[in-house]
Amino acid sequence: METEKKTSLIRNILWAILLVIALARGISTGHWKAFIFLAILFVISKGTLLIGQYKLRKATKHLEKSLAARGLPEYIPEPSIIDAMQKKTAAIIEEINRLHPPKQCLRFAIDHNRKPSVFESKLGGMPYWDNTQPYPTDANGKPMAMVIQVNFGDVPHLDPLPQEGILQYFISADENIIAEGYGVDIDNPVSQTNFRVVYHKVVDKGADISLLGQYPRIETIEGSPVMDEFALCVRQSESCINQSDFDFEDAAAQAVRNLYGEEMGTSYVADYVKKILPEEKREQTTDELALGDNTMFQAVSEENFQMLGYPAFEQYDEVGSQFDTLLLQIPTIDATDDTIDDYQYDTIWGDCGSVRLFINSGNLRRLDFSSEVMCVFQCY
Repeated sequence: METEKKTSLIRNILWAILLVIALARGISTGHWKAFIFLAILFVISKGTLLIGQYKLRKATKHLEKSLAARGLPEYIPEPSIIDAMQKKTAAIIEEINRLHPPKQCLRFAIDHNRKPSVFESKLGGMPYWDNTQPYPTDANGKPMAMVIQVNFGDVPHLDPLPQEGILQYFISADENIIAEGYGVDIDNPVSQTNFRVVYHKVVDKGADISLLGQYPRIETIEGSPVMDEFALCVRQSESCINQSDFDFEDAAAQAVRNLYGEEMGTSYVADYVKKILPEEKREQTTDELALGDNTMFQAVSEENFQMLGYPAFEQYDEVGSQFDTLLLQIPTIDATDDTIDDYQYDTIWGDCGSVRLFINSGNLRRLDFSSEVMCVFQCY
């Protein structure tokens, strides 16, 4: 800041000297009226610029005080410095995406305008079941409740997902089991004792569904992660690697080597790009200012309701290489009804977390969901 003030002062002195020389030249040549007119225009324009700069500095100081009052960092770099940091971040992101190209995925969103049938893709509600196999039960032998079902015949096709059939994810309807982690066995996350993944290769729309009402519905259970039965709309999209991914740190370090021929010296991209700032100011500047609005560094959101693509973790990547495919990720989703109070949700997992199912790509191609599906629950 002090350097920019000195530079601006020197620039203004030089302009004043040139203006005096021009006026003296105008008087000596008899064209003093034209030079005075030009001088007046210059003073007006320069004055307007200085007033604008003064207002900008005043607004910046006001913002700094406001941030300080809210316990946020007081230091806000000059816009040109912020721009330089964010351009460097953008270059690193582009190189990371070159090293780890985006993956195709299916993104889900809740459709509040209609109620789904028993055959459609949906959250909660009565599941499709054709009675050709036993209904899933938990460790206590009690019927489970369906969290979600996806009808592949009604969504865009992405390899290696099947082109037909219904995939379902169940969890125990026992309130105690739900409270302990939604049926996830932390010591053995592939154990489907209290959660279950079921695939119906053929959907029989003539199946007798009259007995399905006897089974528990997830939205009626205390502590349920799903608040109601919701229809789903699905679109094809792309998913990029993000900072919670196991490979991200190495990818960022390699990107910096490729672009700048140096080591990051830190595991955080934000800390690296902040080296543009004076050292004493780096900790006073938010990561958001340095990184800009880039989804690669954002927390898990409703956009992460997906199949395939890169997962996004609230804590850290705890999935081994054996489970190389994200089968399903369901995050916490805010309610959209403006008439209800704040902090209401359509889905909520613990402290605004997510649940994820992982599978080996080979098993997915074989449509084998019987055992080797890893279930991961995380929250903040």
